[in-house]
Amino acid sequence: MRHSITLSMLAMLACLSLPAQAQDCGRSCLAVFLDAYLEALVANDASQAPLSYGFRQTENSIVTPNDEGLWSTVTGLGVLQRRYYDPAGKTAGFFGLLDESGEPAVVALRLKVENQKITEAEWHIGRENDVGISGEPGGVVFDVENLIANPPNEGYVPLDRRYSRDDLIAVANSYFDGIMAKNSKVVKGHPGCSRRENGFPTYGRDLEPGAVGFEGKGDCRTVGDFGLAQITARRVQVVDVEQQIVMMSVVFLRQPGNERWRNHFTHTISIEDGLIRHVHGAMFYAPPTQPVPNWPPYGGNFPL
Repeated sequence: MRHSITLSMLAMLACLSLPAQAQDCGRSCLAVFLDAYLEALVANDASQAPLSYGFRQTENSIVTPNDEGLWSTVTGLGVLQRRYYDPAGKTAGFFGLLDESGEPAVVALRLKVENQKITEAEWHIGRENDVGISGEPGGVVFDVENLIANPPNEGYVPLDRRYSRDDLIAVANSYFDGIMAKNSKVVKGHPGCSRRENGFPTYGRDLEPGAVGFEGKGDCRTVGDFGLAQITARRVQVVDVEQQIVMMSVVFLRQPGNERWRNHFTHTISIEDGLIRHVHGAMFYAPPTQPVPNWPPYGGNFPL
């Protein structure tokens, strides 16, 4: 059977032909690997991607073989696609929609590239009929139309408006610190900043007395009682300095006696002029016995 050679594969061959000292994977290199991986996923053929021998993929924290899970269910990329690149972290990120036999899924991907091979793929996937916070099917928040109308940021940010990689990480961490401290002043966010989980807006409600928001409504700085013991297993996945984006994974652990299931997210955080403008989560609720995130150095975070 004859296979066509895609432009991304041609670019990859050119990259691989470079001397070893010139093979650091910059933005354009990471873009080639991300595109090649996504093309192989849509083709349902992992052999078309430049995967390392020890390649490891998880889907909602479960290790998945190269002929199961998304490798067998994806029929196309959705209308919303965001791509982010982090040469310092050797990672590329994707946030948007996948098509699974006509059904949309909200997804976030962390892809790691080392020695001109893809070594890791970590997916967070939200589907409309997933279980919700109580473990009941169909209870997850989900809104594809709202997500398409209100996507994460993309595009080149001028140098004089960029913050450094370390500063961007600090801004992203301030969001989770504010939730745990129950203090909105900790969150480095623009007034009116938005927050969506699987596309569903989780902001804009009427404010409780004393709560911080914008024009009488909650925003991404508004903190409440999530029944949390800790936001744990914080991991920086992708920091795109050029686009001022941070992708970060966390686990919401509940307080003892709280029977609500743990959330596991990738948050794609859009930062403008050093403050959060949008938070977009791709998330699922993990059963009590499932180890999450199942990536080093966190083997598993279970209910307390």
